Amino acid sequence: MMRVAAPLLSTLKIQAVARIRYSLERSMRQAMIIGLAGLLLIAGTAFGLVAAYHALVSIYHFDPAEASAIVAGILLLTGFIVLAFVPTSRKPKRAARTRFFSNDATGIVQQGVQQIGPVPLIAIAFITGILAGRR
Repeated sequence: MMRVAAPLLSTLKIQAVARIRYSLERSMRQAMIIGLAGLLLIAGTAFGLVAAYHALVSIYHFDPAEASAIVAGILLLTGFIVLAFVPTSRKPKRAARTRFFSNDATGIVQQGVQQIGPVPLIAIAFITGILAGRR
């Protein structure tokens, strides 16, 4: 019995390690892409702010202090708008309602697995099958 189970367990272990490694590599790639996108977003925002400041000073003939105040006000207003959409408190998730009375067999089995657990349920089904076969 152990001779048959040992290769299966080692194969499962190798597959689990491979899946974990693949998942970590994929997560690292996604993190690098998101980091690069964030860096480009910050650089684009900084460039846009400098361009807006120079446009206010050179094209519209504002004083440098006035142009700085306008850009700062726009940033402040944008920050408040972003904060208005951020949820401040999280509501706890409600547990899904279980069906106590079900007409189909799959609902009864799912309810049994949720309440008892899979291993005791299999043991109960096995013993019930043996007892039903003796009659």
